[in-house]
Amino acid sequence: MLEIGEIVKLSNDKEYIVVNTMNLHNIRYVFLISNFKPLDIVIGTEKIIDEDIVVEEVKDNTELDYVLSQFALSKDGEDEFDE
Repeated sequence: MLEIGEIVKLSNDKEYIVVNTMNLHNIRYVFLISNFKPLDIVIGTEKIIDEDIVVEEVKDNTELDYVLSQFALSKDGEDEFDE
């Protein structure tokens, strides 16, 4: 399983940093931010297929809105970037 802070390379040959993970309805979601500029954000599902970790980007807008709202709620009003 991917861990926060880990760097992953997606099928587009670009590197992303795992910023957050969340299990929601038996699906593991990962929040990725690019390791290059301009910054790119990817919300995806993480699956293990044949002992490989596979991340599939969430493309459905309804699912994306729901997952993003759950990421926001899971922060409990805390923002790691505000210090």
